[in-house]
Amino acid sequence: MLRKFTNIDAVKILEDGVVIDSCWADGRPIPSVIVDASKRKDISEYVEAHRNQPPGDVVVQWATSFPKKKKVSLIITSSRPVLTEFAIGFDVEKNHALIDGIIQSNGLYLQTGSAGERVSQKLSEGRVLIEVPKTGFEQIWDKILLDFTGKYFRHRGLSREQSKIATKDHIKSMREFWALRRNA
Repeated sequence: MLRKFTNIDAVKILEDGVVIDSCWADGRPIPSVIVDASKRKDISEYVEAHRNQPPGDVVVQWATSFPKKKKVSLIITSSRPVLTEFAIGFDVEKNHALIDGIIQSNGLYLQTGSAGERVSQKLSEGRVLIEVPKTGFEQIWDKILLDFTGKYFRHRGLSREQSKIATKDHIKSMREFWALRRNA
């Protein structure tokens, strides 16, 4: 796992959803994000290039904010069909299920769009399936998720013991969803 400081402006997630297609990824649920690429035309070009060209080469790397891990980014570096590097920014409080879904399903669909557009409305438009293989970040993420979820339940009045049980059940439930398969 790479450990370094970097400063890449993250694109904002406008919408997220889940795509389940028996023809892709063995029918498992794949998270999908629509990002704001209005200031990053290279990202729109990257998505559009995948409509008519074979899959490209991409490297991904997870990153967290320092010292508090309330923000997580997925850095995507593409060498073809379009040379680009960008990060998708996630807020742990708002996007913890989405981050966990990307890690559990080993991928995500990337789309560009505008505020208010839904993943379901853009299924026929350009999108890129990006493989997000194991990087070593999974153990760090498990700790971040446990800490966040535990605090979430504690702030809602659960005792320490109740919070541990609720956290375990919540994470188990999320991961059962990501493990589902749609029959081909």
